[in-house]
Amino acid sequence: MAHFCKTMTISRINYLILFFILLGLTFSGCKSKQRIVYSSTPVEEKNHDALFRDILTESFSYNTFSARLNMSLTSGTRSLSSRANIRIVKDSALQVSIQPLFGVEMFRIYIDPDTMLFLDRMNKRYVKESIASLKEHYPVGFDYYTLQSVFTNALFVSGKESVEPTDYRKFSYTRTSNRNYYLTTEDIESGIEYSFTVDGDDRITFTHLMQPKEKYSLQWSYGNFAVLDQSTFPHKMNASIASANRKIHTELLFSDIVINEPIQLSMQVPNSYTETSVSEIIKIIAPSQ
Repeated sequence: MAHFCKTMTISRINYLILFFILLGLTFSGCKSKQRIVYSSTPVEEKNHDALFRDILTESFSYNTFSARLNMSLTSGTRSLSSRANIRIVKDSALQVSIQPLFGVEMFRIYIDPDTMLFLDRMNKRYVKESIASLKEHYPVGFDYYTLQSVFTNALFVSGKESVEPTDYRKFSYTRTSNRNYYLTTEDIESGIEYSFTVDGDDRITFTHLMQPKEKYSLQWSYGNFAVLDQSTFPHKMNASIASANRKIHTELLFSDIVINEPIQLSMQVPNSYTETSVSEIIKIIAPSQ
């Protein structure tokens, strides 16, 4: 246990980086045999509204989602590997159980449209924060629905619970150097600029969020698309989270994905747990060097 804590040491980490590390721990997976579907459709000229509708049509379809996860995370010269389980009830809640040792849950994170809850099983502590509070104090720039979209390879519009075909007007459209589609827009309230790269099969291959003023950015790429039910899902993701003085990279792999089976998620905190602050959790997860 002490060795695990030592490997997670990251000095002077802030709340935003902690938030994304915990989210990063949610989306990784054990390797499994998958029928990878490579893009072979040439990128063609489309009207902006038609392109937008096609992206929505090709997006991953699910009501509930669960998977076994594994990940590798690097920050500077330090690295971490961990297993986890992820469960999502679409538009309702997301829960991650982080199990770095022998399948024993060490941490749990629960997020819904209103609240983030973090349980520290080792020390019987918890942190409970409203999403509104997070948005007030840190340049997160997006909400639960955006997080859900990023982790399930979906298009999103900042500040909206769902995307409609008429939202195509909110974006600017260009082409990348390899002629893929490139959609860009900005959240006026937060100053977050966000963009999507889309291939000829109308699949999102790259999502980028940036807050120029505060020098925060999140880059999320998608690969190893494999057939899952009637859709394709990226079984490999690479995420880079950067601030002015810190960069964290995560490679995420998915396996044993199950969709549309009943899931119940709970925000219950054991009576024996004591409430603590984010700074105390940081000391547990990332003690000072």
